[in-house]
Amino acid sequence: MKKMLFAVCSVLMLAACGNKTKATQETNENSSAQTEIGATAATTNVQGTYKGVLPAADGPGIETTLTLNADKTFGEHTSHLEGKGAFDEKGTYTQEGNLLTLKNEGGETSYYRIEENRLRRLTAEKEEVTGELADQYVLNKQ
Repeated sequence: MKKMLFAVCSVLMLAACGNKTKATQETNENSSAQTEIGATAATTNVQGTYKGVLPAADGPGIETTLTLNADKTFGEHTSHLEGKGAFDEKGTYTQEGNLLTLKNEGGETSYYRIEENRLRRLTAEKEEVTGELADQYVLNKQ
């Protein structure tokens, strides 16, 4: 009986290892595809106007329009959907690979990842926002 139980456990463990290898392979394939998209995005022209509604801590969202100019300057217009105010910012931007860095005239820095025909807002640590609202941190090229 013990030998039978040991044999069953061994088979289950081997099957679990096989699934983990398959999951790891799928993850690696997905990472490669994302890297290719990132590399493609990095070689594309980021100049243009991007729009979207970014999440807001105190309301339903912030309508955002970001214009990237050929001279490496940007203009950003934001307005709260609840009418709590609108703001205009100007500054300069740099592009390094698929990372876009914006520095406004006040010295504040924000980061975006360049994707195909859109920009994804990143955290101050240059990481993708996670959680329920992660998919809402995107500005689409117009």
